[in-house]
Amino acid sequence: MVTNATLQIQSVIYNNQLPSIVKALDSIDNAIQVARRDSHGLIGSVKVKYGDASPIPVLSSSDVDKLAEQYKYAFSFSYHFFDENTGTSRGHNLLAENCSTEYILIINPDVILSPNYFTEALAPFANQELRVGLVEARQTPIEHPKEYDRATGETSWGSGAAALVPTTVFQEVGGFDETCFFLYCDDVDLSWRIRLTGRRIIYRPAAVVYHAKRLNSKGRCEPTEAEVYYSAEAALFLAYKWSNQKLLDEILSNFSENDDDVYQRAASSFLERLQAKNLPEALDKAHRIASFEGFNYEKRRFTV
Repeated sequence: MVTNATLQIQSVIYNNQLPSIVKALDSIDNAIQVARRDSHGLIGSVKVKYGDASPIPVLSSSDVDKLAEQYKYAFSFSYHFFDENTGTSRGHNLLAENCSTEYILIINPDVILSPNYFTEALAPFANQELRVGLVEARQTPIEHPKEYDRATGETSWGSGAAALVPTTVFQEVGGFDETCFFLYCDDVDLSWRIRLTGRRIIYRPAAVVYHAKRLNSKGRCEPTEAEVYYSAEAALFLAYKWSNQKLLDEILSNFSENDDDVYQRAASSFLERLQAKNLPEALDKAHRIASFEGFNYEKRRFTV
C-alpha cells in the first residue's frame, strides 16, 4: 500500500493565459483535498512547479505570490521563467533537477485532474510484483487509442499529458532525451527506456483527466505548423534511436516526396545531424521493447 507519498507536479507552459493556469491548479487542489479526505495517509507533501518557456514571462511576481497564497494549504507553488524556448523535454528536465519527492507527475498545462486522480494513479505502485515504472492517465474527451492489457493495464508507452513516475526511475534513465525530442515522442522514448530497465508502463483507465483538444470542422485534431514539424522530426529520431532502419528509410522517402516543405525541413534537419554524427547511440537492436505499427508507435484499439 502506498502511504504518505510525496509528489512534485510539474508543467511547462508557453504563452498560456492566467485563467487557464488557475483552472488547472484548481483541479490539482481539489484532487489533493479529495485524496486526503477519502484516502487518509495516501498523500504527504506536494510541490507544484511551473516552468515558463515563453518569450516573456506569463506570470508576474504578484501573480506568483497570489497563487502561492491561494493554494498553500494543498501544495507549495513555484514558478521558473526559463528565458528560452526549452520545449517540453528540456523544460521538464530543468524542473526535475534536484527533485526530492518520491514521485514526479508530468502534466500538460491544459490538463484537468479528476477528483479521484491521485487515489487511482498511485494504486498500481502498491503492487510490488508489477515493477511499475510509469502510470498513465485516461484522457477525456478523446482517449488515446493504443492497446493495453485489460487485466494488468500494461501498455507499450505512456502519454506525457499526465504521467506519474517514481523520481528514482526518472533519474535512473536520465529523464527526457532533450537532444532529440523537442515537443513530441519524448514520452514514447522515456517509456521505452523505462521498460529497458525491466519496469512496466501501466495505463490506468480509472485515473481520469480532461485534456482539451483543438478540432476542425470534421471533428479531427488540427495541429499548428510547428506541431507538424516537431512531430515529423520526432518520428525520424525515434525510428533511428530505436533501431528501425526500414521505417526510417520509409519516413525519409515519404518526407522528401511530400509537397509540404515542413516535412522536407524535418528530413533535412535529421540528415544534417546524421551526417555530422550528432545522434545518440541506437537502442534495442534486438527489437524487444520498441513497437512500431506502420507509422504508429503501438497497436491501436480504434482509429481516432
